[in-house]
Amino acid sequence: MTTCDLKSHIVDSGFYSNGYATSEVRTIFCDIYRYQRWLDVEAALAVTQAELGIIPEWAAEIILEKAQLKYLDLNAIREGIKTSSHSLIPLLCALRTVCPRDAGQFIHFGATTQDIQDTAQSLEIKDVLDIVERDLVQIINRVSVLAGKYRDTVTIGRTHAQHALPMTLGLKFAVWLDELWRNYERLQPLRERLLVSQLFGGVGTMDAFSEQGINLLAKFSEKLGLKAPNTAWHASRDRAAEFLSVMAIISGTMARIANEIRCLSRNEIGEMEEPFKMGKIGSSTMPHKRNPEMCEQAIVLARLIKSNAALGFEAMINEHERDYRAVRLEWVTIADSSHFICGQLSIMKAIMEGLIIYDNTIRKNVDNAATFISTEALMFYLGTKIGKQTAHHVVYEICMEAIESKKPVLDLLLKHPEIEGKFEREELIETIDPGRHIGLSKELTDLTINAVSANMQKYSPVTISERICPLKNTGGACEVKR
Repeated sequence: MTTCDLKSHIVDSGFYSNGYATSEVRTIFCDIYRYQRWLDVEAALAVTQAELGIIPEWAAEIILEKAQLKYLDLNAIREGIKTSSHSLIPLLCALRTVCPRDAGQFIHFGATTQDIQDTAQSLEIKDVLDIVERDLVQIINRVSVLAGKYRDTVTIGRTHAQHALPMTLGLKFAVWLDELWRNYERLQPLRERLLVSQLFGGVGTMDAFSEQGINLLAKFSEKLGLKAPNTAWHASRDRAAEFLSVMAIISGTMARIANEIRCLSRNEIGEMEEPFKMGKIGSSTMPHKRNPEMCEQAIVLARLIKSNAALGFEAMINEHERDYRAVRLEWVTIADSSHFICGQLSIMKAIMEGLIIYDNTIRKNVDNAATFISTEALMFYLGTKIGKQTAHHVVYEICMEAIESKKPVLDLLLKHPEIEGKFEREELIETIDPGRHIGLSKELTDLTINAVSANMQKYSPVTISERICPLKNTGGACEVKR
């Protein structure tokens, strides 16, 4: 292995990358696709300028034909970056070299570097949002199925990591479903605000385009499937900050779900578990371990994405009309968060598809905790004869004694001076049946499933085309070795 073969970023690791990203999202941000995207933007600019008479049509035709990475000398571009310390000029020089008849003189006509790179970044974000939306819909559909399947399954509701009251497992899934749907809804206005072009020149005045500037921007944007912004956003990086923030919110929801599955897989609870297959090893020294590593990795990725969101806010602080501190942060944060969110969603899809539910353990846990998780209902029932506040005091004293003495609650309760002779054991046993105290769990589950299903029909499904390597026809690799 030579030095140039080494890959030091975890998302590009030949061994561990699948825990942090997917091949689909890695393609979006790889050197080859990024350079080709910049060329696509330059070609769109040239064609639009020709249509408006800003540059000759013949020059635009040549630029459009030659703006393909397969024609360019990648080694010359790499060396040019080392010499010039400029991120775009060496690429433009390589393109100009292959354009005959002086057509290269009309490349990048009146634009500034950030116009091209920011516009391309919007196209990258669009591709990422397509993947996020598609995967989120798949997870929503799966959780909806789980909510319906376990609509009637009584389980223990927990607060502060302690047994609380009865509920249904379907309602737990419905709460997840409702939150997932809110995340899906966040993506829709996000597209409207974020997916915009940039074409304003050095300080945002469009001076090089004369009176054609606004019309050029509109037509240029339309060709690329982007909206035309009102003003330059070279120094206004709120869009990038919003993208990173929403990715952090979505990843936080996924992490919360993953963490709940992880907690419920504890040996002493054992109610659900992430997918398992023979050959999956939990420990090098403890052969019995079935560690929830998929869930833990989903949480790790959420923490990384949240950290990048903070950097997105840092990138909002710029000077005057432009500086590169924000852009250089975004090249890392947007790419990394995109990798991490797509990697996390891939993991969560696998978790939800293969989620293991232990129905028998759930029933056993409910039966064992029946008295304690029904104390609210017991208190109100006793309160019909002795008053609610008195009942609360009595049940509290009895429960604390039962916990300390390990004696049955009902045995202690029926001997209490406030209770003795006023209630029969049979009626109290019936009162503490957890299945009678799930409230509106089923109705709330149905309401959520139906609401999400109805709302989902308003949105068109995202289709993602297969990404063809720009160097495929020339036998080139989909990356530039560093």
